[in-house]
Amino acid sequence: MNADQIAEIRPALREVIDGAPDTCVTFEVEGNQARWLQVVDHTINAAYPHAEEPEPRLGALPKVSGLRLTGWEAHKFVTLELPDWDVGSLATWIDAYFVAVLACEAGDYHVDVTYETL
Repeated sequence: MNADQIAEIRPALREVIDGAPDTCVTFEVEGNQARWLQVVDHTINAAYPHAEEPEPRLGALPKVSGLRLTGWEAHKFVTLELPDWDVGSLATWIDAYFVAVLACEAGDYHVDVTYETL
């Protein structure tokens, strides 16, 4: 677990929850716009730079209750549905996604946070 990154992610998730369903937050790795993850309402969209199906990679991440894959395209994106919000477990999952799926160096990446009202 990367405490600094989770501390950057957690308040942004609270902002999205407070503004749901009209607020979208995008996390982009500072200096690398190809590494991104977006949360809006009960949906997560994220960069997916791999050719193989995402289930094995996603299955290795920390568990988030009810999170399920709803779509993906190789070398492009994954889309997941999240029925319930738990800011702590979701922030931990997002950090793990950046490290395990998007190949960020654990503890040594920072995210730029952008909000959008839909």
